[in-house]
Amino acid sequence: MTRAKPAATAVIGALTSAILLATTGCAGRAGGPAPATTAPSPPSATRMRIDKPDKLLGTWTESVDRGFHDHAEQDMGTFKKLLSAEPTSAMGTAYVQAKEVYSRERGLHIPGDDQRVILISAVSGTITDPTAALDRTFAGLPKVTNVAPIQPGPLGGLAGCGTVPAKTGIPVDICAWSDHQTLGMVTFVGFAKTDDPQGVFGQIRAELEQPAR
Repeated sequence: MTRAKPAATAVIGALTSAILLATTGCAGRAGGPAPATTAPSPPSATRMRIDKPDKLLGTWTESVDRGFHDHAEQDMGTFKKLLSAEPTSAMGTAYVQAKEVYSRERGLHIPGDDQRVILISAVSGTITDPTAALDRTFAGLPKVTNVAPIQPGPLGGLAGCGTVPAKTGIPVDICAWSDHQTLGMVTFVGFAKTDDPQGVFGQIRAELEQPAR
């Protein structure tokens, strides 16, 4: 499949305008889009943590672009404020399909046609109210629209997804989940509808959320 090649500055611009959680909104607004329509499953007897895969989805490599990492780490820091105690694990990173390279003409860039980026921000710890945590997450993302609940998968909890209007020409889909032990967000940059971001989200969460050692 041939994909458009957005410039790195355009991708960063899309991220800046779309996915940085507003600290005050995330921590203090209980209103906003509410993806939760059912009660979260009871706490699991197995303690869970967030692990960073060496390869995401089997083939995606961790990005070396500092701009992507800055966005993911800032959102990770905001999630920590929604925990009832200190986090037991946390990660904020990004993955790309092809390893980035540097050239004098283009700077650091993703070679080839596949310019998709996946950003992940997640924490583990104690979440007293998963419904409120997920609602506040989306309340802190005012540019995300069409937020709707999705199946959280076998790991339980609650999950929802929304989209960002593609004013930059780069589609952005955002999915987040919350349970009594973990809270996280996966941002899909440059994914077409046929890429099925919601389906991929379930696979990614299953790779991140693991029993604590």
